[in-house]
Parts: sequence; C-alpha cells; structure tokens
Amino acid sequence: MEKKLINKGTGKRKRVALIVIGILVFLALIFPFVLNMYLKNKLPQLVNEKTPYQINLEDFNLNIFKGDISAHSISIKTKETKDPSVTQINGNVKSLHIENFGIWNAIFNTSYHIKNIQLIDPNVNVVLGKPKEKKDPSPKKMNFGVENILVTNGNISVKDKNKKDLITGKNVNINLTDIKQSQNASKLPVEFKEFKINAHDVLITVNDFYQIYATTIDAKNKQLHISEFHLKPIESPALYNAKNVFDLKINQLAADNFTVNHDSLIIENAKFVKPQLIVTSTNKKEVKENPKEVNLKIGIKNLDFGQGSVLVQHRDKTKVASVDNFHLNLKDIVFDKKTVKEKIPFAFSTHNIEFENIYFKSDPLQAVNIKKITSNDANILLNDVEFKALGKSTTKDLLNIKTEKVEILNNTSKFVGQQLQLQLGKINVYRPAIEIIAATHKTKAPKKSNTATPDLLAHLGELHIIDGRFTQKKEGHEKLKVDNFNVQLNSVTTNKDILKESVPFHVKKQLITARKIDVDAGKYYRLKVDHIKNTGKVTAVTNFAFLPKYSRAQFNRLIAVEEDLYTIKAKSIMITDRNSVLGAKTSINLDHIIFDGIDCNIYHDLAPPDDIGVRYMFSKKLRDVKFPLYINQIDIKNSKLSYEEVAEKANIPGKITFGDFNAKIKDVNNAKMKGKPTLVKVDSNFNFFGDAPTDVHWQFDVANKNDDYAINGTIKNLSVDNANLFVRPYLNVSLDGQIQYLKFDYKGNSNKIGGNFYFKYTDMHVNFLNKNTGKEKKVLSAIANIFVKNDSKGEPNHVEVDVKRDPNKSFFNTLWQGIMEGLKKYLI
Repeated sequence: MEKKLINKGTGKRKRVALIVIGILVFLALIFPFVLNMYLKNKLPQLVNEKTPYQINLEDFNLNIFKGDISAHSISIKTKETKDPSVTQINGNVKSLHIENFGIWNAIFNTSYHIKNIQLIDPNVNVVLGKPKEKKDPSPKKMNFGVENILVTNGNISVKDKNKKDLITGKNVNINLTDIKQSQNASKLPVEFKEFKINAHDVLITVNDFYQIYATTIDAKNKQLHISEFHLKPIESPALYNAKNVFDLKINQLAADNFTVNHDSLIIENAKFVKPQLIVTSTNKKEVKENPKEVNLKIGIKNLDFGQGSVLVQHRDKTKVASVDNFHLNLKDIVFDKKTVKEKIPFAFSTHNIEFENIYFKSDPLQAVNIKKITSNDANILLNDVEFKALGKSTTKDLLNIKTEKVEILNNTSKFVGQQLQLQLGKINVYRPAIEIIAATHKTKAPKKSNTATPDLLAHLGELHIIDGRFTQKKEGHEKLKVDNFNVQLNSVTTNKDILKESVPFHVKKQLITARKIDVDAGKYYRLKVDHIKNTGKVTAVTNFAFLPKYSRAQFNRLIAVEEDLYTIKAKSIMITDRNSVLGAKTSINLDHIIFDGIDCNIYHDLAPPDDIGVRYMFSKKLRDVKFPLYINQIDIKNSKLSYEEVAEKANIPGKITFGDFNAKIKDVNNAKMKGKPTLVKVDSNFNFFGDAPTDVHWQFDVANKNDDYAINGTIKNLSVDNANLFVRPYLNVSLDGQIQYLKFDYKGNSNKIGGNFYFKYTDMHVNFLNKNTGKEKKVLSAIANIFVKNDSKGEPNHVEVDVKRDPNKSFFNTLWQGIMEGLKKYLI
C-alpha cells in the first residue's frame, strides 16, 4: 500500500515536469514567431513613439536564433522638430537583409557583429544634427563589426548641420567581403578581401577644406576606374593651415591589380589621363605640423601620368609657374614610415619624364621658359632654355639667358635622411647667350643673418659650357661683351662646410677660355682682349689693349682739369696664382705675373686747368687697398713706354721714350698679409730714347707711413738730339755736344726728393731760346757758354739736388723735376 502511494506521487511529479518542459519547449518554439509578429506590428509604432522619426515597413521577419532580420518597403522620415541636434533622415529602402546578427551579444555584451548586410534600392537623404555638448569628453567605444556589405542601386545624400554636402552618390552599388577593422589610427581603418563599387555623380567631403567629385567610380576584381575625378578646395586660401592649396582634376584614373589591408595599399599599375593640377600659394611661411606618425606602406609598381598640366599661382591668381603638357612614368614607388621622413617622401627605381612648355618665375622680375624637358632614368635633357627679364629695374641686375640645349648625364642624386646627395656625371650647356642688364642705382644687399647651411653633399664629374656668348648692358649701352667662351670643370665638389667658404665649391681641374672680350672701362677707355685661358692656377691673356674712346683733342675738351691719357697694349700676360680667394673674404696672393710686349703711351696736356687733387705715393696707394694683397714677382719684358707732355706755348711736345724695357718687381704688397715682406724692389733696364742704355733701381717699404723711398739710375750715351726733346720744352734751352752719361742717386718721401746728380759730357754748348718764338737768343747764349765747361774731365763732381714735392703732382713728375734740377745746376 505504501509502495503504491510512493509510485503514484512519483508519477505525478513526472507528469508535472513533462508538462512544464512541454510548455517551455512550446514557448521556445512559438516565441520567435510571437516576437516576430509583435515587432512586425509594434516596431514602427515604437520607433514612431520613442524617436524623432516616423517609419513604415512591410514583411518584417526575425530569426532570433540565427540572428537574421529582413524587411521590405521601408520608409523613414523625420518628424517636425525644433531641436537642432536631431539628425534629419528622409528616404526609403526597397529591401533590407541582415544575416547572423548576434542578438544575445548585443543584449548582454553590447557587442554588435553582423555577418551580412544587404540594402536594395536605398534612397536616403541625411542632414546631420548639431552635436550636443557631452559632459564626458571620452565616450565609450562601441564594439561593432560587419563582415560583408551589399548595397544595390542606391541614391545617398549626407549633409552636415550647415547643409553642406558630405557624401552624395547616385546608382551606388557596393559589395565588400571579409571586412576587418583596425584600431590603429596610423593604419587604414578597414581592409577587405574583395570589393566591388560602382557609383555615379559621387561627392565626398574629405575635411573642412577639400571635396572629391567623380562622375563615375567603378571598382571590381582588383581594378579601379574613375572618370572626371576632381579634388576641389572649398575655402579661401587664407584659411588653410598649409603653404599651398591644391586643385586636381583627372579625366580618367585607373588602377589595376591592387590589394588593400591594414598595413598597405599595393597597386600593380596606376594611370592618370589628363591630370590638371592648380597650386595656389597661401603666402604662409610656417604651418602647424601633424605630430602623428604614418605607419602605412603604399607600393605602386608602375605609375603613369599622361597629357598633364600644372599651374602654380599666388592668392591673387598671378601665375608663378606652369607646365602645359607633361608625361611622367615612375617604377617601383614605395611610400612608408621611413620614406615619409625624407625630403622626397617616396622612393622609386626608374623614371621616364617629358615636360613641355615649362614656365616659372624665380622672382617678380625674372622668369624661366623651357620648351621641353625629358628624363630617362639617369639622364635629363632640356631644350630651348630661356631665363628672361620681366620689365626693368634700376636697383637690381637682371638677366637674359638663352641656350639651345642642356644635358645632365648620369644623375644618381638622392636624399639620405635630410641630406641631399647630389651626384651628377656630367653637365653640358650648349651655346648659351648671356646678357646682364645692369642696374643704374644698385643698392647694397642687406647682410644676411646667420642661417643654417643646407645639408648638402654634391659631386659633379664634369661641367662643360660650350661656345657661349656674354654681354652686359647698362642704360642701353654695352658695358661688356665676350664673343665666345668655353668652360670645362672637372670633379666639382661641395658640402655644408665648403658652402661657407667664399667660393662655395672645389674644383680639381679646370679650363676656361674666352675670346674677343670688349669692356667699357670707364668714362674714357675701353679694354679689349683677344683671348683668355685659365687652367686654375695659371691665367694667360693674349693681345691685351687698354684704349682711349676719344682722340687727344676730344679728350682735352672733355676733361675739366689736367689728366693723363693712356694707350696701353700687351702681346701677352701670364698670371700664376698661389692661394687667392675671391668673395666676402677676398685675398690676392699671386706667385708671378709676366707682361710681355707692352706698348704704353701716356699723353698729358698742360693746357687744361691744374688738377689740385692730392697725388699719393705708390706706397700709400698700396696700403689703401682694403683686402690682403701680395705678388711675389712681376716681370715686364720686351716692352716700350713713352710719355708725351705738351707745355703751354711750347712749340713741340716734350717726349720721353723707353725702348726694350725690362723690369723685375719683387714683393708687391699692401702690408696686410701676415708673414709676407713689405719692402717692394724694382729693378729695370731699358734704352732711353731708343739708344741710351739705362738702368733704374727703386725701392720703398709699404709699411712705412712716411712713404720713404730710394731710387737711383744711370743713362749712358744719350744723344743731345734726344735730350733736347725734353730739355727744350721745360728749360727753354737746347744742347749741342755729346753726353756720356747722366746719373742720379735720390731719396725722398711724400714731401721732397733729393740727393746726388752726376752729368758727364763733351763739347757741350747751351743755346737759350725765346719762350714765345722758340728762336735762339744768340747774345745770351754766347755769354752763358763763357761760363759753361765744354768738357767734364775725369769723374765729374756731383751736384746736390733738393726739390720740394708738389703734392698735386705724381711721383714720376717729382722724379723728373729732380733730374731737371740737376741739369739746371750743371748747365745754367
């Protein structure tokens, strides 16, 4: 009995349990259907009641276990509201399918992951609301992910709170598979295995300053084609935090076989047809830098630009530079976190470039025109290069340069870090024509502040300038002309230390030649040279000429006071340099100068008013040279000099000639070069008047500020006919007889000259002349000759000479006065 009761109770409990389980199973089976029916009927109502939006939909289905959601004929619109933070959404979707939505993770773990999303015929317009101020500035990140997205035939428009377009597109078709997201901001935000995108009339606002337009976008099977691409600036240039604003149009853009993932974008081929780039300067010298480091690699195996053009302009639309047509092909391009730190933020292996009709302004008054530039890997060719002046300037020299061809060969230059390593095998410049238009009131350039020297390492194997021409003009007059010049420089090097030197490069070997040089050498002279040759330390000059522009009569009418007129020619000049420096720290240190075949004439007319200006001694003139100067030796060979002076009312000019002139000048200096001697020594020999052997020795110390000097000389067998050429105009006497020698031994300074004078002669007669008529005064001559010794027997006694120097006369005039004073004491 008791056993039956136990069995009966146990059975009852089993039935209850089975009933409960059955109910639960029933509820579990019917719940999705009930929930689906509830949401289908209530979801639009809940959205309409609880949100600012009104939604209608049909055929809503939910599989709570699989996480599948679908709906058809969905329409949504925003209710009328005055809340500016509400995002305005208006549109409709023909069909929505969501597969494998993890509903339970979404409910309990706030993790939203979806296998597939499919939108059929979406037509949506969105205007974003004004964001509300958040108390918590660091919102929680949402764990959200979608593996595959399919959008078919969509029309989308998204605007910001100011109703400015952010994203628009028509006939949008998108298919993205295996989407993966990245949390690293330095990398691409998403990657996907395969994607297909097709759209028309696309607009994307990149940021507050740029928008992208495209007529069509077609991307599938790792190929991308875009028609009428346009990167367009949307603000005034002054508002950009950049030095330049870019406006880029591309007629056709294509990329083949590309792969996208978190770390890289790899493209097999990229082609841009008719790219048109406009660069507008913002006139900003400094901009804020983005501190974020790029950790992304972009690789393009073959990049091609065709039929492109470039325009660079100022904010006021004034053109700065342009290229009418260019073609550019680069191979093996790499952009990554290493290259982005370089001056050129990408690397490439080979290139092929063609540019046509290149123009750019180097400054407001100078521009460059180049007809064509071509470059194939290591070689660059420029055709019809012109550097031209724009207008005129009275304060700045301007240039006009034309050359038909420039070749830059074996160029392997590159940036290593921030250092430019310029490596060029050879540069050839063919037939350049260079013209300088000199400023009439050139101002001194302001002193540059101590700026950092560019980090440069450069080596040029050879530089050849071939058959060049050079002219310089000032106020329409030609100041300098070179008919032909050639330059050959071998192994040219520089670096950031050499750049600080006065000549910012070193040359191992050089050859510079120039022909037919014509220089305007001032108000009265022109300088001409047939040929110059420089090999570095040695410069050779052939057929040098320093010639007056005017005749003697014209010259006398032009000058305001007495002035010498020079005519100087030389067959050759040879200059050997020791260690000279030109530039800011000029220092002339020469080893040897040889003048061969000088023909020098000095003409002086005493008719113009006296020049009352002070004539300084040679020692002071040298001291006044500002830069250090030292010449070890100057040789003058096989030369002749003549001096002609026309005295007032003289019947004939006084003339002195020096034939077969040879001189050796040692230690020419200005006492500014440390360790160099300051005593200048001049030893010369010549034939006075062509037949009287003469030697003169002269020395002075440049460091001696009293300008002391010593000079002595001897003239042998001087004919009286020649002596009369200079005695008659100055002393109004003529001589008869024979002169065996004339000797002087003088010392002096800036105030006087004096010393011993010797005169040995035979059969000497003195004839006094009328100053006005030039006829002999016979009575006076007869009386005077009573007191003149006809012969000087044995070694003659010297006479003492002491002449005060006229500070308005030259050193040679003072010496001449000293000789005349000695003759007076002997003859009168």
